[in-house]
Parts: sequence; structure tokens; C-alpha cells
Amino acid sequence: MTPRQIDRVLEIAFDSSDAELDEVIQTRLFLVPNRGSSSCEVNGVTVLSVFFDDALERENARVALENLDVVLNAFDAERTNWLEKYEQSLEAIEIGERFIVAPDRRLVAVASLRLPIVVPQEQAFGTGSHETTALCMTLLETLDVDGRRGLDVGSGSGILAIAMHLLGARKVIAFDNDTDAYGALRDNRVRNDVPEQSLPIFIGGVEALRGGTFDVITMNIIPEVILPLLSDVVARLAAGGVLILSGILVITSEEVIAAAAAQRLRLTDSRTRGEWWAGTFQMRPVNPETRQ
Repeated sequence: MTPRQIDRVLEIAFDSSDAELDEVIQTRLFLVPNRGSSSCEVNGVTVLSVFFDDALERENARVALENLDVVLNAFDAERTNWLEKYEQSLEAIEIGERFIVAPDRRLVAVASLRLPIVVPQEQAFGTGSHETTALCMTLLETLDVDGRRGLDVGSGSGILAIAMHLLGARKVIAFDNDTDAYGALRDNRVRNDVPEQSLPIFIGGVEALRGGTFDVITMNIIPEVILPLLSDVVARLAAGGVLILSGILVITSEEVIAAAAAQRLRLTDSRTRGEWWAGTFQMRPVNPETRQ
């Protein structure tokens, strides 16, 4: 059993409007070893709680402040394990019928039959908690991805590329034009035990792709980015392939559907969640008589 750890706490209460006094307090505390502090304001009174490892350090701080216009209160408290509290606050998210996304693999029950994806919650690039990502994943799980080639445009955290891999895709390429996304893509590939050759990643645009076509393409961005790229992305779509578009507000979905139709894409499925919309599109066959 881990022994209890005790913080020696010194509470300092003073007038919140007295900026000069606040500065003097901070200056004097800087000269005394401590573990940090927290503060709150109640009815114009600032209460600053300073944490020390031992009583002597706390007493030195009390002496340094006792001639100021402050109220001092010294007491002992059991140390809070903030990392443990943070971990306890985390939870896995079930998405659709087949996926479960968690910031730590330990949060996924061993007996779970869902496909687990591990993505830390602090990543800003896509953790599954946002509606647009969840919509993409619920559409993906309806497709036959097994043995297919996948492409994730604007991949962010790589969560959709990893989802395609777990659904049996033979190979998935993920890329983003944000250089900050590379670390998340690389680290999440490792976290989810995905071989590099099964999920190549790069920073760049559609034009950087060497060639070939893809059976399943996902784009979870925003219409302002999707629409200008649409023709280039459709050129990478294999015969009979599907394109999932997300990151789209319900009120702008008709505009996206129309732009897709202009690229000979027909809407085959769609989902909404709150104000967000996502759709699955498939290329219409060419009419040999009209060549359209």
C-alpha cells in the first residue's frame, strides 16, 4: 500500500484589488522553496494556497509574510494525486456498432468485442469525441473495407486511417498538410500496433501521392477545404470506390451534395448528429451513349 503523502499548506488571504500587495507576496514566496500554489477569489478576497514539502519551509514562508496586510492559515493536508484523478476522469467512447476509442488501452475491457482505437484526449486533431469523426466511423463500419486500399485526406490524429486498418484494409495512406499532425500520426500508429507498411503517413497534399487509386477515401475537414480538392480526390477513386465526406454542417450539406454530383458522385448513405452531417458517395457509371 502506498504511504500517504502530506502537503504542508499555507493559505494567504488578501484584498484582490491590491495589485501591489499581490506582487510583494509573489516576490517573497519566490525566495522560499515550495511545490507550487493555487488560488481562488471569493467576494473580493484572494485566497492563495501554497504547498510545501516540510513544515520548516512553510514556517519560513509564514515569517516572510507576517508583516503584510494578509491573513495566514497553516495546516496539513493529504497530497492530491492529480495524475490519478485525471486518469480516473477518462473514459472510453463507444462509436457506432464496432468501435471503441479510448485515451488509454487499459480503459478498454478485455472482453470487449469492439475494435479498440487508442488516441490521447489531449490531441487536438481528432479523438472520436467530436461528432464529425464519429459520423465518419459509423459510415465506415457499414462498408466492406476488407482487403481494400484506403486513403485518409487531412488525417489529423489518424483515427480514421486506423479504423480502416482495423476493418481489414490492405493498406491505408494517411496525410495532412499541418506539420504538427505528423507526430500525432506517427505516435498513434505505434500506440495501435499498426505496421508502418500498412499505414504510410506523410505531410503534404493530394498532389504528393505517387499514383494509384483507392477503394475507400475519407475526408473529415470542412467544405471550404473539401470542395476545392474534390476533383483531385475523385481522380484517385477506384472504380466502384466510395468517398466519405464529413466535417459538414447540416445547413451546408446540399451544397456539398451538389458539388459531388458535378463530379459524377451519387449519395448512397448519410448520417447526422446534432448540427453535423456526413455522407457516403459512390461514382456513377459512365453512360456509354451519352459519355456522362
